[in-house]
Amino acid sequence: MNRFKAALLASAAAVAALPLLAGPLIRAQATDAAQSRRLVPVRGHGHCHGHGQQDSGVYLDFDPAGFAAHPGRLSMRAASGGELIVLGPPVLEPPAATRATPPRVFPGQPLRGLRRTVERGDPARVLRDGKGQLSGHLGETPADFGFRYEDVQIGGLPAWVLPAEGPGDVWVIHVHGLGSSRSQCLRGVRAFSRLGYTSLLPSYRTSLDLPGRPRRSHLGVSEWTEIEAARRYALARGARRIIFVGWSLGASIVARVLQESPGGSTAGALLVSPALDWPAIITAHLRKAGCPEFAARWLPSTVNILRPRGEPVIRWHQMPGVTMQSYPATPTMIFHGSDDQSVPVELSRIFASKHLASVQLIEFAGAHHTLEWNSAPALWDEAVTAWCHSLGLAGEHSIEDFSEAK
Repeated sequence: MNRFKAALLASAAAVAALPLLAGPLIRAQATDAAQSRRLVPVRGHGHCHGHGQQDSGVYLDFDPAGFAAHPGRLSMRAASGGELIVLGPPVLEPPAATRATPPRVFPGQPLRGLRRTVERGDPARVLRDGKGQLSGHLGETPADFGFRYEDVQIGGLPAWVLPAEGPGDVWVIHVHGLGSSRSQCLRGVRAFSRLGYTSLLPSYRTSLDLPGRPRRSHLGVSEWTEIEAARRYALARGARRIIFVGWSLGASIVARVLQESPGGSTAGALLVSPALDWPAIITAHLRKAGCPEFAARWLPSTVNILRPRGEPVIRWHQMPGVTMQSYPATPTMIFHGSDDQSVPVELSRIFASKHLASVQLIEFAGAHHTLEWNSAPALWDEAVTAWCHSLGLAGEHSIEDFSEAK
């Protein structure tokens, strides 16, 4: 009996200690604002020729079962750093006629048949390292995309303004996600630029390109004030109608701005791979890690236990998208990839079903987290154009213009 009591007390103590151990760990993982390190090995490389037998550059070969097989263009940075190189879409089994030289295969890493051509940048450092970090970013500044832009300061934080060719009274505020920077949003700007809108890409406190930035996000609880400052800046510069574009955590931040500062200037919100229902996101990751369902649903409530000094209380029930009832009735379009492993697409389906009058969802087949544009840029552009027309916003181009440009 004494042994039974001791075991019972030990079990009770373990249960009691679980929140003290799990809460800080879950909070640390969910709020980590560090850059992701997803290193992918390069299996081989060589030179390819065009139809005129002119050297058209370098190709890299990758494992066809890995992230390199993601549809569309991607970028790569060497494991040791250096410049970003842009890679063309993946090609399986390239024709023999395109092989200018025999492929060089790294020792112990046989050629596996998935190839990407280097479209921009020098791959020498990637080849020296033999591996690098793949991402959906296709440039580091607006100049990489051919945009004119201004460097400005909003509340002491850097921002880019990409002025419109036309009147410029419609502004689009692009908000990047967790562990990222303004460059994440540059892919999605061109559709709005073609419509004649001004784009504003602000930073907020955990943006990767800021020196001395905090390492922990507040999941929008505090960051929304910096995006609200961007909204006020746009209005002061002549904006009459504003569209928000929020990527991942940026969607949570945008939703918070809409909730805290409602106003007639907001025309709509585009949410990309939106991280809105944070308890459900955390639960999904815990379940994937093998946590029992009852514990996975309960553990997100422990994030405020033993929170670090100076960190705010995160009240899930006050966050837009969690209760499904607090999201403002703002015209909203959601882009979400069907293969998103970070924020399950099912959460966007549920969210859209709860707000049928104001929210529409477009799914991008095969796209991973925040890689919707990369997987189908024509679908992105056409959907943005049609949506902006449905909002009654004047634009320079029609849907047909994008179709012809494909």
